[in-house]
Amino acid sequence: MYIPWLNPYAFKIGPVGVHWYGIFMVMAILGGGYYLLERARQWGEDPDRISNVVPWTVLWGVIGARFVFVLANDPQWIWTDPLQTVKIWQGGLAIDGALLFGLLAFWVQLRRRPLLFNHIMDWTVPGIALGIFMVRIGNIFDHQVLGHMTQLGFGRWPEQLWGSFIGVFLLARYFWMEHRRTPPPGYQFWSAMFYYAILRGFIGETTRANPLYLIHYVNPHWGLGFTTLMQLFTPPILLVTGVMMRRTWRASARQLSARVLREPGALPPSRSVRVGRRVIGLTSLASLLGALAFFRIRLPAIGGYLLGAGLVFAIMVRTWPRRYRAVLEAPPAGYTATGELYVNPGNPAAVSVWHRGIHRVYVRRPAVGGQS
Repeated sequence: MYIPWLNPYAFKIGPVGVHWYGIFMVMAILGGGYYLLERARQWGEDPDRISNVVPWTVLWGVIGARFVFVLANDPQWIWTDPLQTVKIWQGGLAIDGALLFGLLAFWVQLRRRPLLFNHIMDWTVPGIALGIFMVRIGNIFDHQVLGHMTQLGFGRWPEQLWGSFIGVFLLARYFWMEHRRTPPPGYQFWSAMFYYAILRGFIGETTRANPLYLIHYVNPHWGLGFTTLMQLFTPPILLVTGVMMRRTWRASARQLSARVLREPGALPPSRSVRVGRRVIGLTSLASLLGALAFFRIRLPAIGGYLLGAGLVFAIMVRTWPRRYRAVLEAPPAGYTATGELYVNPGNPAAVSVWHRGIHRVYVRRPAVGGQS
């Protein structure tokens, strides 16, 4: 969507202008960081240690986002105008680069603790999804991420709204998985990246007005084009993420942690796992307020989209299920413990995970001393 009269600046302080794009990005980082720290606290990690890991990851994510943007759109800057490559305040970040460099930064800092690394990568998914959802709305203000023109009667493809919807899908899917069938550590992240690559590479990039490589085809009637740089990278991304999804499921066929299962009393209160409900609730409220704002400035398409997204999030909060519904009293014959233990909101007993091959079940652990 291209709406030229929208002001990209939320406000200015002297010569410095603060973009809506930047505000939404910071909000997503704060929301995602809050969720990650609370989940780490629930798992028994020192939140101060994790707090030291996150800033470096965000920094390298920004560097990677800028590098991939320049590589995909203006690679000549690298040798003709190197200074231009660092001017992120003039726009231009690519989430693909942020994910790649952020993943590497996490790995470098946590490579000696692979189980914690896998858990943390899962806990970054809500922040990533929030970033996709909110930043794409910011792109409307900055007149970025435009779709191809069509001859179908509606002008450009609303590429920013489609990109934002991918974030809604990833966030809803994450919490659905989290509360219905918690998979092995690492699976949430790799599966989210798998579906993101499919939705963006095969649909979003096809309608997006990006530079084309190798095959330069554009259908002016339908407004479709290929191949963009992201589309070229989509098959190898799907291969890598698909292999990692399978490996994380196979990891349930062996013990995930060398340490023994902690006693339930050692777990912190179950309030920390409810942080997901808070994150979604605040996202729902922000979406509904954004819908009102866009309706007020007479942009019903964007307002309607945000209203729908806000209602989806509101329904998720309203129907928040008990985390583990099918909990067994004792493990079946032939199953062994994986080493995972979770707090079960709404139930006084913790839940341990047992497996036979790739099949996982949840087993109730009786409360010790009235705690769980």
